[in-house]
Amino acid sequence: MDEPPPKSGWLERLGAMLIRKPEDREQLITLLHSAFERNLLDSDALSMIEGVMQVSEMQARDIMVPRSQMDVVDISKKPEQFIPFVIEAAHSRFPVIEGSEDEIIGILLAKDLLRYYADPE
Repeated sequence: MDEPPPKSGWLERLGAMLIRKPEDREQLITLLHSAFERNLLDSDALSMIEGVMQVSEMQARDIMVPRSQMDVVDISKKPEQFIPFVIEAAHSRFPVIEGSEDEIIGILLAKDLLRYYADPE
């Protein structure tokens, strides 16, 4: 049978003392940027890791929009009436309401309006 490798030699312990582990968020970010500069991480991986770290700090209220400030589309309006608003607001999704903002009946994806322009029937 193979014997497991020794726990830790003096060289490994010395290396562990010389290589500092990040003790806080800032040191971790510095370490990640250092890895990027040495081509150990590509820019996409670095961006994703930083994004995950930012999201972990967020709370729902950080990204929510107050109801009074929501950009909505009323189902009773014709597309010709709300398309200019959708273009101006430049969001990817719009709550669809029926009557009031308390009656959300769905979500309009702005990209779905491309189909309307391609075939308005």
